[in-house]
Order: sequence, then structure tokens, then C-alpha cells
Amino acid sequence: MAGLSTNVRGIVLALAGGAMWGFSGACGQLLFSHYHLDPVWVTSMRLGIAGVVMMAIALAMRGKRILAPISTPGSLARIIAFAVFGLAFTQFTYLESINASNAGTATVLEYIGPVLVVLFVCVQKHRLPSIREALAVVCVAAGVFLLATHGNPHQLVLSREGIFWGLLSAVSMMFYTLIPAPILKRHDNVSVLAWATLFGGVLMAVWQRPWMAVPAMPVEGWLAQVVGLTLVGTVIAFLCYFQALKDIGPSRTSMLASTEVASATILAVFWLGSSFTLMDFLGLLFIVATVFLLAKKEERANRPASAKAVAVL
Repeated sequence: MAGLSTNVRGIVLALAGGAMWGFSGACGQLLFSHYHLDPVWVTSMRLGIAGVVMMAIALAMRGKRILAPISTPGSLARIIAFAVFGLAFTQFTYLESINASNAGTATVLEYIGPVLVVLFVCVQKHRLPSIREALAVVCVAAGVFLLATHGNPHQLVLSREGIFWGLLSAVSMMFYTLIPAPILKRHDNVSVLAWATLFGGVLMAVWQRPWMAVPAMPVEGWLAQVVGLTLVGTVIAFLCYFQALKDIGPSRTSMLASTEVASATILAVFWLGSSFTLMDFLGLLFIVATVFLLAKKEERANRPASAKAVAVL
């Protein structure tokens, strides 16, 4: 993409990164609905493979500088905490949410995370939400209500498991946005993400031991796991997102990358046969609107603008 202007390249990469994340969610749904895989096993494989690949890429890009984020006990401890409570927890809850509902619904519920971050910051700084932040909270509440009940408070159309795991994935997004924030001010995103992904993959592998229970899947299943979910939906998507951050800044990148929701929903409906009603789409629009409400007009280079900038989904 060398012939494109920086602005155009950033826009294209942000859109592509979001679409790839949505594709990875659909691949996860395929693995659960067609091959009945365990979300823990899928998470272990995803983090393990992505960790090795991301570490190789970071080493090629950063050289010896890759050691900087783990050079002090404090930084190392925070990266390990990020790997466990951020990456691994986020991956597991998001995939469990897909397993309990579908890729589109799980991705929409995940986007509640940025609003939780805003509320946490308000409590931390002892201030009330701004008008825009308060409106985002209202949009989230309306979106979840429509997704869960289709507008009728006397019925529940989304399973309790789907609501539970979807909301828990939003909470996990808040964790992995906040935990690495201090270290990202001192070290580059790629190195931090590579170490955290590698540590998360190793810890999941020690716990799960995925090689002990390899499922019998056709080629399509392994392509969804290794290529779709891990390489395209994790490694390549993040490389696109990181370059877009440099090209057009965090606010525009986070807004454009919300194509993830559209991508996951379209693929869930037209590829995997999931059912989406008008109320589901209205709920989707309410929640995605929070991305635009919370986007800053003035970008701050020293502050992570999106959870997607620091974690694999």
C-alpha cells in the first residue's frame, strides 16, 4: 500500500482490521456450532499460535528493544497480569459469549466495554459523566434491553448464558484496557502485545494442555481455527490496526474499526444462518453509537483510545 497517501492507507487498514476481527468471531461460531469445540481449547490454541507469531514479528520489527517491557520486575508483573486478566480472560469470555449466542450478538455486547471504562474513570476521578458520556450509558442500556427482550420486558429472547458471558466479556474488555495503560506509556504496543500474548498462550497451554485432546475436524475446521481465528483475525488484524493508529490516530481508527460489529453480524446471518430481527439491529445501533459518542475530537498520543489497541479479540 506504499502508493496510497497516509490518510487513505490508515482508513483502509482500520476498516480492514475491524472486518477481520468480525471474521474471527464468525470463525469461532463455526467451530462451536459445527464442531462443538470447547471455548477453553479454542482460546488456548488461539493465544498459543498467535503468541509465537506475534513474538517473531515483534523481534523482526524491534530487535533487542523487544526486551524493554520485561526488563524491570514491575513491568514484567504488569504484563503477566495483562496476559492473565486481560488477554486470556477476554479471549475466553468472548468465545464463551459466541458459544452461548452468536458472533454478532457477542461482538455487540463486547462493545459495552468502553462505556464501563468511562464509568470507572469517572469514579476514579470523582466526577460526574459528561453529557456525551451519560448519553453513551443510556445508549448501552437501551441496546442491551432490545437485544435481551426485543422491547418486551416480560420476555427474554437472549439466553441467560448469552447475557452473562456477553456482559462478562465487556467487563474483561475494561480490565484489559486499564491494566496495560501505564506500561504502554513507556513501551511500544507491538512489544507489549507480543509478550502478553506469548505469556497468555503459555499459561493457557499449561492449564489446558490442548495437545492432549486434539479434536477430529475436517480441513475447514482447522482453517477456521488457525487461519481465520488466529492468523487473519488476530495477527494480521492487529498489524493493520497498529499501522492505522500511526496513520490516522486513535479516535478515527477506533471509529472505523467498529466495522467489526457489522462484519460479525453479516457473516453470522448470511454465512452461519443466525437469526437477527429488527430489534436486534436496533440494539446493535444503540451500542455501536457509543463508539462515536466517546470518540475524542482531539487525539492524545499518550493515551490508549481503544481496548483493541492493546488486546487480541
